[in-house]
Amino acid sequence: MTDPQIASLSRFGDAPFFVFCDHAANAIPADLHCLGLPADLLQTHIAWDIGAGALSRLLAEQLGGTLLECGFSRLIIDVNRDLTSHDLIPAASDQIPVPGNQMMTEAERKRRIETLHAAYHERLSAALDEMTERSGPSFFAVSVHSYTNRLMGAVEDRPWEVGFLWRDDEISARAAMRFLARKTGWTIGDNEPYDARVFNYSVDRHLGPRGLPHLTLEVRQDLIGDDAGVAAMADALTQTLRFAAAAHDDEAGAENDGGGR
Repeated sequence: MTDPQIASLSRFGDAPFFVFCDHAANAIPADLHCLGLPADLLQTHIAWDIGAGALSRLLAEQLGGTLLECGFSRLIIDVNRDLTSHDLIPAASDQIPVPGNQMMTEAERKRRIETLHAAYHERLSAALDEMTERSGPSFFAVSVHSYTNRLMGAVEDRPWEVGFLWRDDEISARAAMRFLARKTGWTIGDNEPYDARVFNYSVDRHLGPRGLPHLTLEVRQDLIGDDAGVAAMADALTQTLRFAAAAHDDEAGAENDGGGR
């Protein structure tokens, strides 16, 4: 396998915000032959989080922080899954078979784990360590994802425009949900459409152990499918993230002063 770019790191300023996107890219090396899929399917949600990379970049730019983006498709191997997950290397995604992941040899599986999954998490860990050296141990981290408005076979669209996933940092999540609901009138997902208390691998591996204030964003893909949508969403979420970070700092300060709620 010709190794694709593992991850790209960009800095837009010295603000204490770190944004990362596990599913920013749909790139598949030529020698994997699109994993046996027609090229048009690689533009759909099964191959990447549509709009999430562009949104991540604009958020990091507007926040003046740092950005890390994964450089390859989750169809090759999903960096937001642990090594025991059944869909680490999906044989099918949203009911669509992925021929290049079926009947895989153990040698190929190990190669993808070592050269892609492990390498990405080494890059993410190193970037967080470097951010800690520059900003101290309490910068605000944001994991950005997007989700399809309707899964295969579903009768109705998912109702949430944006969801906030959380487990360790409820303070930031509650503040973000309140702020964005007031600002937009949207239906905001509380651990929807996915529950971070069940799985949120990259966050659980890197952010929880560091004790960092953080959020995981899930944005509905039809809202960020073009440049105008990405720009409007970034404006709303930049304000939301600033508010959530300030709310977390206020709560931490109150607890340190003995006045925590």
